Amino acid sequence: MTAARKRPSPGKRELYVEEARSLFLAGKSLEEISQVFPVPLQTLERWHQDGKWEEKRLQVPVSPRWLGEALKGVLREKAGKLLTKGDLKPQELEEITKIFTLIDRLCSQGWDIRAATLEVMDRFGDFLKRWVTDPDEVKKISLRMQEFFRKLEEESNGGS
Repeated sequence: MTAARKRPSPGKRELYVEEARSLFLAGKSLEEISQVFPVPLQTLERWHQDGKWEEKRLQVPVSPRWLGEALKGVLREKAGKLLTKGDLKPQELEEITKIFTLIDRLCSQGWDIRAATLEVMDRFGDFLKRWVTDPDEVKKISLRMQEFFRKLEEESNGGS
């Protein structure tokens, strides 16, 4: 009789690398990210280098995939704050889940990019209007969204 094999538990990379990258793309520093996840700064620096996060951050304004990842980081942070405060109602949690799903589609580019973008940005805009009160933060996010739409329009007109 063979003993049942125990499935190895996931490592820190499997648990946190995507979320950490999303926060970095959303503008957080590695030091700030190390305060959010139980991952040493040295490990984050290795992931940063190995994953070429800096290059991806530069692509955020022009790449639907990396913009989507950055938006995930922003949304995760906002939702986390709301969950911690206990201010999130079930309906709002469902809305956030739908936004994540749409952002995932945007990142995978598995459907019409323009329709996906409009849907995600519309829902994300509604979310921001209700929860973000810092005008500088709203302005920063709005500028990224405007740049994204400008670039999307250029690509569709240029045929690339």
